Amino acid sequence: MLAVGRDTDKQTAARSKVPGLQTFAADLADPAQRLRLRDFLKAELHSCEMLINNAGIMRAVKFNRIADATAIEAEIAVNLVAPIELTALFIPLLRGRPDACIVNVSSGLAYAPFPNAPVYSATKAALHSFNQSLRIQLRASGLHVVEIIPPTLDTPMISADLRTAMKGQRMETVETVTSAAIRRIEAGQTEIPLGASSMLRILSRLAPGLLMRQMAAMNDRVSAA
Repeated sequence: MLAVGRDTDKQTAARSKVPGLQTFAADLADPAQRLRLRDFLKAELHSCEMLINNAGIMRAVKFNRIADATAIEAEIAVNLVAPIELTALFIPLLRGRPDACIVNVSSGLAYAPFPNAPVYSATKAALHSFNQSLRIQLRASGLHVVEIIPPTLDTPMISADLRTAMKGQRMETVETVTSAAIRRIEAGQTEIPLGASSMLRILSRLAPGLLMRQMAAMNDRVSAA
């Protein structure tokens, strides 16, 4: 198993917890480093059975106040460009492996955008669309395309203002959601909404206007926090 990330301290901590884990330091927003990762796998590990695209950035972006688009470009690069390009780079390594799988982690916000995080929401909706197309393209190849659609997770990504705006709503732990996702992958499911994301999926189809009013109200609470 190979874990990829920018934070070498976190990689060291992960290796201490997971026997046999290998790590690779890379900023996946950088196209050259994505290629370096692919080349490392070809040279050192020689094969790959599963690609999990999990890196993500969520920022509050106020477009009526924005002065510099650099942060927007980085958010799009990590959330959308990187998983799409890594998928293209890794398919040759995955092809022919038994039960090979591409796992892309999107978000419940793929079904209902959160106005306070418009770029993040847009990238996750785009990744959801990409998964649907990729699944059809690869259906005869033996490669499985899985989308994990988690709810709001209790991680440092969630700002204090957002926690306040959620008014005590439950946030799932990473461990709980990961365990549920693994069970459903093993059961052969390919589009896996978890926790509150299942309700967002239903409401986005049955009552999209109501859902967007709820998201707008949460946005107003965050702005007022």
